[in-house]
Amino acid sequence: MYKYIFSLALLVFSFTSIADDLSGITVDSSVFTNSIGESKYPLHIVEDESIIDAKSLGENLESLPGVSNADYGAAIGQPVIRGLGGSRTKVMLNNNSVNSLSHLSADHLNNVNISEISHIEILRGPSSIFAGSGASGGIVNVVTDVISGDVYTNKTSFDYYSVNNGFGHNFLFKRNIFNTNIFFNLNNKKLNNYNIPHDTLFDEGVMKSSLANSDYKDQNMIIGISFPQTWGFLGFSFENNDGVYGIPFHAEEEEEHEEEEEHRIFSKVESETYTFKGRVNTLPFFNSMDFSLIDSNAFLREHEEDGSASLDNNMTAFNTKLNLDSASYERRLLLEYARTKSPMTGAYIPNSVAYDRSISLFQRNLGKPYELDLALRYESNSRDSDNQRYGDTSLNLGTSLLYKLSDSTNLYLGYSHVSRSPNVAELFANGSHGATQRYERGNNQLSREISRGAEIGISTAYRDFDIDFRLYDNDINNYIYLKDRTTSTGGKTDADWMQKDANFRGYEISVSTDYKIADGLLLAKLSTDDLSAVFDDNTYVPRAAPAKTALSLGYQFNSNERLHAELVYVDDQGDFSSIETKTNSHVCLDMKYSKGIKLAGNDMLITVFGENLTNTSQRNHASFVKDNVPLPGVRVGLELSIDYGL
Repeated sequence: MYKYIFSLALLVFSFTSIADDLSGITVDSSVFTNSIGESKYPLHIVEDESIIDAKSLGENLESLPGVSNADYGAAIGQPVIRGLGGSRTKVMLNNNSVNSLSHLSADHLNNVNISEISHIEILRGPSSIFAGSGASGGIVNVVTDVISGDVYTNKTSFDYYSVNNGFGHNFLFKRNIFNTNIFFNLNNKKLNNYNIPHDTLFDEGVMKSSLANSDYKDQNMIIGISFPQTWGFLGFSFENNDGVYGIPFHAEEEEEHEEEEEHRIFSKVESETYTFKGRVNTLPFFNSMDFSLIDSNAFLREHEEDGSASLDNNMTAFNTKLNLDSASYERRLLLEYARTKSPMTGAYIPNSVAYDRSISLFQRNLGKPYELDLALRYESNSRDSDNQRYGDTSLNLGTSLLYKLSDSTNLYLGYSHVSRSPNVAELFANGSHGATQRYERGNNQLSREISRGAEIGISTAYRDFDIDFRLYDNDINNYIYLKDRTTSTGGKTDADWMQKDANFRGYEISVSTDYKIADGLLLAKLSTDDLSAVFDDNTYVPRAAPAKTALSLGYQFNSNERLHAELVYVDDQGDFSSIETKTNSHVCLDMKYSKGIKLAGNDMLITVFGENLTNTSQRNHASFVKDNVPLPGVRVGLELSIDYGL
């Protein structure tokens, strides 16, 4: 019933005038340029005021059209774009690859600190070819100003946030001293086992009120120094992260583990990242050059009742981007190199080393009734493990056309040809994986995935509304997936990495407007999306997200006070594979209120938020463990932020 109500609301909302003025929306994108890029491209921008520290990266993005969340409890949430997650959706930090183990398994953290984010860019379609290897789904680029070429605006702040089952705090220091930018951030959080709605989970006939092993604690520290100059900038940063999180696969385990961690399934992750980056503004034949050198080590230890396994991931990456811009075009030349060395102990993945090398070209024509994008990317990839080796080369292509049909209407056409090499888990896995409760077996005969995607979109201003429509079709040859067997090894389900041709097609529609009420501004947005993911034998691809409709209402009283509410309806997923179960529909209501005040001459921001206020039972179909791990029930939280001078 909800599905039809929302569909009718969308129809009425699209063609009814309720506002007097239309305000165009522009966004800042750092993926290609450092200037303003318009939202007519397949790009979403999530600003920092919309990001909640207590949520994972995937949770903060899942209400966007075409985006879903592959959760694994409160700590872990991997973004999935148009049904493609894992290695197919590339998570980047300031346009650089993030060293994490999340692409190997859904239960691993993506090593992104939510508290320091300036904004998040979600890039889909052909343009993502230039930005990342194998990103057939898209790019999630997390933007911070840890290392900046701009002179810092001095800021010192202390944030405290609390949810009903946890708390955290964040200290930020930003200063420009003698033309030197100094950045320091310290973040701590601790979230206990989260509550779940009644009648959601039973253990031997007894109803559970919270989800065991869903706790999470983390400490993150980052130091950055940069030197902005007229000729460009140089900068260095160091980041350390230390976290422990439970693996909530077995709901029957004890709920309290503060003193008995050895008796439960949990993971401990540690990482250290050194980054050196800079920009030179004037070069022969080019306008500027950006470069970065990253050395990062991520260590993960998985603890089970019968032992532990450790995964160590050391990444050394270098990239340089040459920029050539004029009034009629933007041009980019990108060179990238990455070596990832992964010594394992007792893990389901053997010791391995991976090399990824690429050269990319991008051009965007400007100043005409149309804008034409062209991206080319040549890659050379190799994966080695003991006596096994995989290597290939590929040429990736993306092109798009943005044609101005009128002053208020743009037509978007895009096509991409993207290759993705199998990762080391897909190739070489051979062992027990406690977090997924599977005995995984890789296949060193896997071929690279080849994705051919087409997209058409129309964005228009109709009366007082901004309307955006996207239709896409993505054929993937040799789609790699994990298939369960009916047998088991050591009490864990046997599962093989296999491949089969698949097709992903769907649509995304959004309608937005703003309306002046009294001295404030009402912002409204209604969006819906749907996805069909099938193999060539007409069976369904596992863990494809169902249709989703979101209604967002916000009222901005003034620059210091705002109220936001979001109602999301997620349809049931009856198109499931033979290794899955059906996921029922649900409705979720979130609200957030923030107000800025003066406290002893300092700026203070108070934010109160509530999630799943209807306390409805929810399961995320994109999640690997949805049957055992329901989503949280009602959660309320408080955030306090104080900006003060030092």
